Amino acid sequence: MIPTGATFGPAAFMAAWAGGLALTLPLAVRWQVAKRGYQMLGAGTAVLLMIYPALRSWWAAAGLVLVLFGVGRSGRRGYSGLVAVGAVFTLVSSVLSAGWLSTIASGAALGGITATMLLGHWFLVDPTLPRWAVRRLDLLSGAGLVLSVVAGWLNGAVPYEGGALGWTLAGLAMVGAALVAGAWFALGETGYSGVMAATGLSYLGVVTIAGVVFLNHLMV
Repeated sequence: MIPTGATFGPAAFMAAWAGGLALTLPLAVRWQVAKRGYQMLGAGTAVLLMIYPALRSWWAAAGLVLVLFGVGRSGRRGYSGLVAVGAVFTLVSSVLSAGWLSTIASGAALGGITATMLLGHWFLVDPTLPRWAVRRLDLLSGAGLVLSVVAGWLNGAVPYEGGALGWTLAGLAMVGAALVAGAWFALGETGYSGVMAATGLSYLGVVTIAGVVFLNHLMV
């Protein structure tokens, strides 16, 4: 839950997103599906998201530096450790502002769906990648979305009591869940068209889930 007097402002929002995305990269390395190019793409995207939080928090600034070092070592020994620690530091900057539950939920939802989209794109470079890796990231995003909605309810973001914003939140949550489910089932289709469909759905999922996270905290 969000601590008393704390807010989930733009810096905390972007820190949770960046930290969640960065934490998926060591997973991809462990699964042996992350080639150097993908590692640089994912870490580079996380770094861009970290810039604003780094201007607002020393924790996020330290996380940015560590992930930047990780980008330089992508594909080599020590990469995963640097990125993982940098991701944790960045998430801490969000936790201090918004609380651990909101941060974990937002990081899993936004980081998971963004990683799903990025790894789906990487199939254009390496069509031999296993689809189960993309499915795991998609599942992470779905779990984060559910947890984000629950965290919002615990903090008072109840759809039927929030007027138009509340019903917009409910609608976005349902659309986001449908997009995550659609990506999951699309990956079960044979041929590269299934991966293309899942990647396209995850594009829309990034926007929709970001809206869910934003409205959850706007209504608190």
